[in-house]
Amino acid sequence: MGKILLVVLIVVVVAAGATYGGYRMGDSAGFERANQVRQQFSQQRQSGQGGASGLTGNSSGAQGRGVNISGVIKSVDGDTITITLGQRDVQVKLSNQTQVQKAGAGSRDDLKAGESVLVTPDGSGGSNSSQLTAATITVLSPE
Repeated sequence: MGKILLVVLIVVVVAAGATYGGYRMGDSAGFERANQVRQQFSQQRQSGQGGASGLTGNSSGAQGRGVNISGVIKSVDGDTITITLGQRDVQVKLSNQTQVQKAGAGSRDDLKAGESVLVTPDGSGGSNSSQLTAATITVLSPE
């Protein structure tokens, strides 16, 4: 009887050790994966991909021009429109080469406060992350 109790006790201790070791390995792997994701996100932000300069959008901009952003026009002032992105405003400069698109061809007259737009930068962005020059602006249909 004593030997059986000793064997059962050893089995319980080994099982508990294996369970704890497996838990710690999984916990460690989860933290490691989270750190990898944080590092990738940080590298993408620094290299101008996927949310560069705090702007949200995708990095499939026309002809590799950068990150597309979408937001709502807050105001239009000559060659500059202000777009609200969540809690932040971004000034977008219009150049003579900026194309405004709609469900067909569009024009600058289509850029009005309250319109939802998708902006593709022209790639000449400077160090000021709250202003960029647009290559194209697509006026999005109301949902």
